[in-house]
Amino acid sequence: MFCRNCGTQLPEGSRFCPLCGTPVADITPAGGMAPTGQGYAQPVMQQPVQQPVYQQPAYQQPVYQQPMVGAYATGAMLRDAGKFTRYMGDKAIGVVSGQGKLVVYDDRLEFYKTSGNQAGFAFNPIVGLAMAAKDKKKNPVDTYFYRDIKGVRNGKYSGMIPTLILDQRNGKSVSFAKASGGMDPKELADLIRPYLR
Repeated sequence: MFCRNCGTQLPEGSRFCPLCGTPVADITPAGGMAPTGQGYAQPVMQQPVQQPVYQQPAYQQPVYQQPMVGAYATGAMLRDAGKFTRYMGDKAIGVVSGQGKLVVYDDRLEFYKTSGNQAGFAFNPIVGLAMAAKDKKKNPVDTYFYRDIKGVRNGKYSGMIPTLILDQRNGKSVSFAKASGGMDPKELADLIRPYLR
């Protein structure tokens, strides 16, 4: 048997190495030698150290969402229908309750006012302008959800201007008369009709 520390041959029954004084049975050698039971030492194999693997953190790209205008406004935009003049009811002649842009979604219509109620124009143009500006600021976007609309049809304002008429479940109607550059109301009605429940 040999000393695990210095390799000196040990006399039979030795408890310590006569050269370096290392105990025979208690200490693992500094040089990495271990007894095999056959009188000589073998190198001690050590497991390789596993290095941690760096992983790039997953970043989620921000998703643009359409701003919510009305309650539960989540549908996708289908078309910008262009300029329209809105009237309350479906009479042949009525008071303008707003002028602006009509945008079609798959769950609603949104009317973006560029001017408001013009009832005052009949009496005084300056009063009419002031009323229109005040009304526009009060509620610049009006939302008409399809779930609240019973039916959609076409008509003519003053017997000449093509009009889209929304018949609401509350018994009221609202009309949108085509303005310069606006979408054809018949085509608009055909676009909306499949989404009504």
